[in-house]
Amino acid sequence: MNALAQPVPRLHKYSILLLLIIFSGMILARWNQLYFYTPDSGRYVTMAKSLVNGTGYREIDTPGEPLYSHRPPGMSVLLAPAALIAPYNVLVAKATVWLSSLALLALLYFYVICLLRPDTEQSTTVKTSTYWTALLITGLLALNPYTLLFSTLVMSEIPFMVCSLAILYVLAIRPDHPGKGQLIIFTSLLIFLPFLRTIGIAMILATGAWAIFRNARWRWLIGVFCSITASGMWMIRNSSIGRTGYTSIALGEFKSQGIVGTLLRMIERITSHFEHLAQQLFPNLPGSQPRYSAMILDNITYLPGPGWLYLFLAAVVILISIYGMLNCRRKGGTVALGYLVLSMAVLSLWPWIQPRFTFPLLPIVLAYLPAGYIAFAKHFQFSRPMIRSILAGAVSAIALYFGCIQIKTDYQLIHANVQMLTNPNHFYSHQMPGSAFSHWTAAGEWINQNSEEHSRIMARQSATATTAQRYQKLAYFDLFTAETLHKAIQQFHANYLVTLNKNHGLVFSWYLMDEDLVYRLNPVYDERGIMVIKIEPNRSGTIREKYYSADESLRFARNAYKKFPHRSNLQSELAGELFNSGHYEEVIDFLQKLQQKNIKDMNLTFLLGWSYIKTKQYKKAIREFEAALRMPGQKLIRGNLLRGIHTAQKALAEEHSTDSKRSESTHQSGEKKLKTARLYWKNYQINKAEQYLSKALEEGSLQPEIHAELCTLLAKVYLVKENKPAAVEQLNLAVTSGGTEAADILKMLEREEKVEILLNNDKQNDDAKSIQHAAEILPDILTLVEWYQEFGVPGKALNLLERANTSIPNQPELLKLLLQKQLFYSLVAEAEATLIQLNKLTSDDSGLNEAAQQIKELQQLPRF
Repeated sequence: MNALAQPVPRLHKYSILLLLIIFSGMILARWNQLYFYTPDSGRYVTMAKSLVNGTGYREIDTPGEPLYSHRPPGMSVLLAPAALIAPYNVLVAKATVWLSSLALLALLYFYVICLLRPDTEQSTTVKTSTYWTALLITGLLALNPYTLLFSTLVMSEIPFMVCSLAILYVLAIRPDHPGKGQLIIFTSLLIFLPFLRTIGIAMILATGAWAIFRNARWRWLIGVFCSITASGMWMIRNSSIGRTGYTSIALGEFKSQGIVGTLLRMIERITSHFEHLAQQLFPNLPGSQPRYSAMILDNITYLPGPGWLYLFLAAVVILISIYGMLNCRRKGGTVALGYLVLSMAVLSLWPWIQPRFTFPLLPIVLAYLPAGYIAFAKHFQFSRPMIRSILAGAVSAIALYFGCIQIKTDYQLIHANVQMLTNPNHFYSHQMPGSAFSHWTAAGEWINQNSEEHSRIMARQSATATTAQRYQKLAYFDLFTAETLHKAIQQFHANYLVTLNKNHGLVFSWYLMDEDLVYRLNPVYDERGIMVIKIEPNRSGTIREKYYSADESLRFARNAYKKFPHRSNLQSELAGELFNSGHYEEVIDFLQKLQQKNIKDMNLTFLLGWSYIKTKQYKKAIREFEAALRMPGQKLIRGNLLRGIHTAQKALAEEHSTDSKRSESTHQSGEKKLKTARLYWKNYQINKAEQYLSKALEEGSLQPEIHAELCTLLAKVYLVKENKPAAVEQLNLAVTSGGTEAADILKMLEREEKVEILLNNDKQNDDAKSIQHAAEILPDILTLVEWYQEFGVPGKALNLLERANTSIPNQPELLKLLLQKQLFYSLVAEAEATLIQLNKLTSDDSGLNEAAQQIKELQQLPRF
């Protein structure tokens, strides 16, 4: 192993040790209980516990514990010791990543030295400048804010970078005729690499292509064959359980889009990934919004100048690095080049585009940069020493300035975290931090201490399950309608919803907390940016005015911006809240003022374009969308930008047409009004429905059948708002217009009054009278239960059945309906008691076995 023949001089050894110590201090200052990335981080920790439990690679946080396949098990294997020492302890899990980051920096240091060593076997002398160069490159990676961020998260990026760099280092030591020890280490690393991240297949292919064309390298093919075999077995395992992996998804996209469509998407993705790599080579690149900016309270300091300049510089750096790979081909540089090219090729087929996908390429590009620069510099000689001195001084000044910006950003990351840890109450109440600081694990701990063990949670962040130790389903509530939310709750039998709180805007349909007719969504925990909502039956079938105010999110956004007007995230939140509230003119005025201050952002420009569309300023909208298309990162929302342009162009064409449809657009037809009103009712937007229906009925000029249906809908609104007199009035108007449904509702209201009178009567002591009482009231109760279900208030049916069971007990037909409603609302204890009561009355009923099995499933406890 000639690369290590020359020991590192003491001064340089101390220098790299000092760098590792400083970097460790930075990491420790950034430690917290937050996972940040979802669902990856929580999944890695949960699957690690599954492995050490001996249950295999299973989803132990999901009912039935199905085999898991979406992410390969490599990261969970690395976290297995942490799972044995302190299961679900975030800091112990992060210690694994911390140690990996130290290994990464040490490997990069020695790898650069190895690449810069003379190629001759006789020479073992290493220039002093080589050690300083290796230290400089390692320091650049250590200071990079992306490195600090990923070194403090439970993610696979850092371990993957260590593994891939270690493979290249082993190859560089002795590329031809490798020894047995080299082969064992290489094979182990190459097998493990794609289990950390699937894209590791690029390294396997690059190594195989490099080794196969030379006899002296054929022994490396042993590791390639073993790695392909292991990866193939993993794919067969996933296929046997009916799970599709990334390869299947990419192939499916190829089939759906065809050759031309796939090629266009590949080109688009490659350019996007190049931009991401440029942002990582030059952190704080102007015009970008780096991922770590969410973990900083104030705005980051961007590099000076236009963004295209740094994209050009990034291209130059990558080309110089590639030149270094070609010049170091005797030390495995060809493998590094193949890995770089194949990684970009694989990412071009990847359906998703995320900046973190290109981050593992950063240390490899940096490692070959000195070798490429030295080889490139040999082609240019400056005759005058003064010119060389000026050039060196200019480069040093630029590098120093660049380094200072990175150090400032690292300080901002550390400072925000220290504030959160040292004074959390003041931090969350006065600093108004973004969603990245929301404490999901604290919410999980509250659920663990305040809920039943069989409770199930739906959460926006997967880290909640590890601390709650409850079954969990991942849910992005901002994408849910009321209908999809109800469906998800019923399918999963959820008892709690965990989401970002109201400070973060429209991340949840907050109006449902008051206006949901099926569930009572009661907030039981609201701290550190997180809200826990308990799901209970809406037994009254009415709305309330307790937790929701239409302008609450907008008020908070205004106050936050007023306090911290320089924060880009608060600028975006205020603009978004204004837009969602329909204040389009104010959005335009607000964003124009930001542009005058030279504050430009792709998402803000996109929002400004849609505000122009809402105010019918279509030419200005097109101009803004086209401006957004020229901004860095626009490819992530390119489809939406093109859709905005198409919408504006279509509206312009309609404006100039002489079609008679113009008059129809100013006066909505009755059918359209009815459709809109039904949509409000379906989504449980009760207050909006009332306003809309009242206005629609006041305008008049409605067909009798439309008038009857609108009156009936308004009557329903009044009923759920507990305004029965107004409801009856509307129902009578509907009946006058020929509404049959209104007549049925009136009959049901009469039946409801009758049942209420009978249920509120004193209990009859005489058995004969009790039997007569039951016979009289039971048919009406069953009819009302069915009507409540059709009306959309199953909780009211549950309440009626509960009261009826107390008044006239031991009625099998009534008890079966009660059991059905209790299971619908996942009331496990109550359903179990009802089942026992039913078994005594009708033990031979086969339907009870199904109910008993469902109760058993709901009582199942996760094996955390």
